[in-house]
Amino acid sequence: MVLARTVDTAEKAPGPSKLLGGLIGYPGLIWRNRYMVQNFFRRELMSRFHGSFLGAWWMLVQPLFLFAVYFLVFGVLYGDYKTGEGPDPRQAIYLFSGVIVFHSLIEATSTACNVVVANGNLVKKVAFPSEALPLPSSMVSIVVYLIGAVVCLGLGLGLGALSIGWELLYLPLVIVVQFALTLGMGLLLANANVFIRDVSQVWRIVGQAWMFVSPVFWYPQMLLQKFESTPWVPQLMFAINPMTPLLQCHRIAMGGEHPDQGIVDFWGNLGIAAAWALGFMVLGYTSFAASKHKYADVV
Repeated sequence: MVLARTVDTAEKAPGPSKLLGGLIGYPGLIWRNRYMVQNFFRRELMSRFHGSFLGAWWMLVQPLFLFAVYFLVFGVLYGDYKTGEGPDPRQAIYLFSGVIVFHSLIEATSTACNVVVANGNLVKKVAFPSEALPLPSSMVSIVVYLIGAVVCLGLGLGLGALSIGWELLYLPLVIVVQFALTLGMGLLLANANVFIRDVSQVWRIVGQAWMFVSPVFWYPQMLLQKFESTPWVPQLMFAINPMTPLLQCHRIAMGGEHPDQGIVDFWGNLGIAAAWALGFMVLGYTSFAASKHKYADVV
């Protein structure tokens, strides 16, 4: 049975207590609509490779090619041929491990920006939980990351750049935090893009800049040494960047610690990353739920 959606333009946004109650019940809402979420997830994942010759194998080819680029370019640049030192595989693995995390988050949130507008016909005509719309892109991003992580682990072990230990058991916890952060940001951006369509374009630019100010291509210790006279500068950059602790947790779990990284505290970093994820979930969900009654008139 299809239920008609009725929209009252004078309807008031729900109060804070109702919004927070909705957030607590969000997992239950997703479970009740799990078949719809599964269909959206399957459609989004398969649409990436529909009609291509390699199909789903592109999910493996892309990270392999990306690693080859980083190894040849950054590995060669970081090698010192005056002393006979060749490319450092640890450097390439460090870069690659950060890139796959960041790309999965940016790709998912960029897709989430347009998810409400792209499904305007559903938002207008069918009564269904629109809060579930950004969820499939976050799920796809985790699948893409996991494939990249398998490639990273395999190459890292083969090149002797990683030493897998019991820390790998931490990885599921890190992925849960990453998923929550991605979903919270996706809800926030999806809501903002309904009312300001420039958000999706601006976010792509901001996302690229964000990657370069995060410890993807550089070690935290390098920044601390660079600003040795003003240590508050890197400390502030680390404190206001949600990706810094998340990236460190991923690298610790995958056994890719570098002696120059200066990272040792997994649980401390995970706690900070989880706090950021919870904050974005609260902000993203409450802003989305408070404004969704206006979507039918705007999209």
